[in-house]
Amino acid sequence: MHYPAYEDTLAKVKLLISNDENNPSYEAIVKFTLEKAINDVANYCNTPIDKLPEELSSTIVSLTVQLLETHGWLNGQQSDRNVSSISEGDVSVTFKQPSEVYKDLQTVNAVSDDYRAILNHYRRLPEQ
Repeated sequence: MHYPAYEDTLAKVKLLISNDENNPSYEAIVKFTLEKAINDVANYCNTPIDKLPEELSSTIVSLTVQLLETHGWLNGQQSDRNVSSISEGDVSVTFKQPSEVYKDLQTVNAVSDDYRAILNHYRRLPEQ
C-alpha cells in the first residue's frame, strides 16, 4: 500500500489515541486499522490508494479513531468486547488475541453513514 499521506496520518491517529495502557499490540493494531480505513475509503471512492486526495487525510484519521474507540481494540483488559470467555467457578477470564481483533476488523465496514456525505464529494465512477 502506498498512501502518500500515510506517515502523517498515522502520526495524527497516534496523537489522538495514545498507548496509555502500554498495550504491546498497540502499534500493529493502529497500523492495521489505519490501513483498513484507507482501503475502505479507496474502495468506496473507486480511487487507487496512491491517488487518494490529501484532503481526505482528516477523514481517514477520524474513521480510524472511530473504529478503534467504538470497538475498544486497544483497551486490553478494560474492554468487555475483548473478553473471549468468562467462567465463574474459580473465576477465569480469557481475553481475545490480537489475531482475533484483526479477524473482527475484517468484517467491519469503516465507511459509515457519518462519512458518506464527505466521501461522496470524492467518489468517481469505476474505471472500465
